[in-house]
Amino acid sequence: MKTELIITQGKAKIVLTCESEFELDLIEKIKDSRIGYEAKTSVLTDYKYHSHSNHRIEVNLIEKEKSSN
Repeated sequence: MKTELIITQGKAKIVLTCESEFELDLIEKIKDSRIGYEAKTSVLTDYKYHSHSNHRIEVNLIEKEKSSN
């Protein structure tokens, strides 16, 4: 996915844009899901010896469980 970072007046937005059929199919599956997905975002670094490394933002897409009624 192509990544764009937009920072304006103290606000930041990350935009991920599909670049392959696999990525398009993934987004359509998530969008059209009857069950739905939960998005969990984490901002992480590895911290050792008073220094940060491996800076990253991880977005986990978790399929919601079907309710048994």
